[in-house]
Amino acid sequence: MRLLLSALALLMIAGCSTTHLQTTSASKAPTHLKARHFQVKIPTSDGQQLAATVFQPELQPGRDAPLIITTGGWGGSRAKHGFSLFGHGDLTKASAIAAWKAGYWVVFYDQRGWGGSSGHVHMVAPKFEVADVSRVIDWSLGHLPAVHRLNDGSPAIGMIGESYGAGVMTVAAFRDKRIKAIVPLSGWYDLNSVAPNGQSRSAWSALLLGSGAFSSGFDIGSMLAKPWRSALAGSISPQAKELMYHRSPAWYCDQGKTPYPDALFVQGFHDTIFPFSQAERNQQCWQRQGRDARVIGLQSTHNLPWPVQSGHGMGTHNADKTLHCGDYEDSTTNAVLSFWNEKLRGEERQLPDTCINVSDDNGVALKTFPTASDEFGIPRSKVVIPLAGAFEWLMTGFDIGSDLFRGLWPGVDLRDLKPVGGIGRPKFIPVYVARGDDELLLGTPRIDLALGGVSGKEKMPVFVGIGVQHANHRRVKVASEQLTPLPKKGIYRLQLQALSQKLKPGDRVGLVVYGFTAQFPLNSALLARQAVVSGHLWLPLTRAEDVAMKDRAPK
Repeated sequence: MRLLLSALALLMIAGCSTTHLQTTSASKAPTHLKARHFQVKIPTSDGQQLAATVFQPELQPGRDAPLIITTGGWGGSRAKHGFSLFGHGDLTKASAIAAWKAGYWVVFYDQRGWGGSSGHVHMVAPKFEVADVSRVIDWSLGHLPAVHRLNDGSPAIGMIGESYGAGVMTVAAFRDKRIKAIVPLSGWYDLNSVAPNGQSRSAWSALLLGSGAFSSGFDIGSMLAKPWRSALAGSISPQAKELMYHRSPAWYCDQGKTPYPDALFVQGFHDTIFPFSQAERNQQCWQRQGRDARVIGLQSTHNLPWPVQSGHGMGTHNADKTLHCGDYEDSTTNAVLSFWNEKLRGEERQLPDTCINVSDDNGVALKTFPTASDEFGIPRSKVVIPLAGAFEWLMTGFDIGSDLFRGLWPGVDLRDLKPVGGIGRPKFIPVYVARGDDELLLGTPRIDLALGGVSGKEKMPVFVGIGVQHANHRRVKVASEQLTPLPKKGIYRLQLQALSQKLKPGDRVGLVVYGFTAQFPLNSALLARQAVVSGHLWLPLTRAEDVAMKDRAPK
């Protein structure tokens, strides 16, 4: 046993020790290269050191391989070994390792301030985190032999990363022309997605503060400095809003700048910090500038811990294991790999422009993402804030018991479309009942709502979404778990977050209004008052056969 423990210790030390590589200009493997992984340190432009793991593919003499640059999300750390602890759920690590096993070079580095890298967190600063991407590419091309070249002689370089790493990558896409194919996982188009209508997603703020502090050794740099720290409160400052905009693809797109790489954007409909619309807007920007941009819409990527959100796996970032895309179906990891094979190895195209998982076992390939077209009136409805919805987590047992009792009498669930709730429970204003078993809630809803109240106060915070009440069930669930804050009195003409959900016969669909939600715990009213909503709602109701891409041609 003692000998075994000693051997394991030596293996761990060997796996984590730093390897010093000589510079090289070899375009092909000079000798047989064995598949292995080793640790390196990469210097930054300001004297810091980025810890990285190099995954070397097996190469025969005279062969080469494309290069994938990989980095993790907020507070994350790199893969140091040839396996992923969370498997497909950690899509960044799983895809990076799959690429290595498929014959790619992979350089997986820690963002500055986290993991084994030195320095401080600068919140996607162009001079720091974004510049680091180019330094990692410089180092890789200078120290790794046999990096494959495309037909124009440029290196075949791809990237992948989730969340914070995806944001760094998409900004770098406008600044380094050597990047050819990126896969941003649950990133952003505009970083202000963390504060819709100026209201910070305070549950996420608390979670990111805690995880970032722990991962960085309680030194998270700029996050606690002005104006960034305003995001930790209920609303963000104008200065923070402007700063976040300038560290987003949105700023570059609005300036008419062209990204260099093609892109595969992967986003989750249940993502409550960077929702699916962020990928959709990135795709539109890329395509306007003549780049190939595709979107994979999964059910889950970012998710808050239960009971704030329903469980979607371990950790706060989980991806669907399988992609369902019309005639194309494969593991999500293989879908990412097929994109790189197409762009960096010249293989045939596999993925359509837009692939959407509408459930865990069903999905469609789309020509374009649907918009809402079915209009419904929202009658004048009262909501007591912050009480409406504040105790939903206590009602689970009661709802389950009520559903069991109701299920003893088939056909008893014949309630009409009268609004319910609004005091202790969320206000649900049903407007539609699903008739068939092939209906989908797929697309982007929009509202034209007037928000007022009996109180003289201007602030009247409510949180609206699309509610679905399944047949013979008491609880009203928020479609794709997406809520949008309406912070004060006024008229709101805006799009809500995109949805992807199957409907069953008898399901009621409508507007749901919360006075309190754990997604925005610091944004609610402190004193009870009555809010009033009325107006119009547009729902994206459709059927898969109406929006899916048809078979290209009969065989």
